[in-house]
Amino acid sequence: MKDTVAARKYAKALFNQAQATNQVLACQQGLEEIVRVVKARDSLRRILVQPFIAPSEKQKLIHASLGEYATPLLERFLNLLVQKRRFDLLSLIVEQFQEEVDHSQNVQALRVRSAFPMNESQQKTLRQKLEDWLHSKVRMDVIVDPDLIGGVVVQTRDMVIDESLRTQLKRLYSELVR
Repeated sequence: MKDTVAARKYAKALFNQAQATNQVLACQQGLEEIVRVVKARDSLRRILVQPFIAPSEKQKLIHASLGEYATPLLERFLNLLVQKRRFDLLSLIVEQFQEEVDHSQNVQALRVRSAFPMNESQQKTLRQKLEDWLHSKVRMDVIVDPDLIGGVVVQTRDMVIDESLRTQLKRLYSELVR
């Protein structure tokens, strides 16, 4: 819980600064890149959290890891995380930063679980219906979950819409038992 609060504060500060300097997209892309690089090479994370390595060496590593996504703002931010020994919060910070971006653009992030893979047409139709219902743009993360048998489960930050076959069968059973 404490880590989530700290991550939210760091993400909010970075977002506000990025928005003020018109660098939101650059920061978003850079954060995604650094997370990708750290996941691919865990040794980088271990080096950045190591207190015995000189800060100048860590700065060089961060700059090299960001590659074409390096901006002074993002480099300063990542160096601050390393300096304050908060680099382990990076994945939480990226999630919180994305939430800030979504909120500013009136986008709702949804997780959609489907029993079977959905083609582009089906995803487009579902996205349109959800956008009409939620009165905002939608960013969907579609996951295939064969345990559902059929149908979909849509999860927003605040609610779950369960239209899976399993749930519908349970409802029908409850009605029949009454």
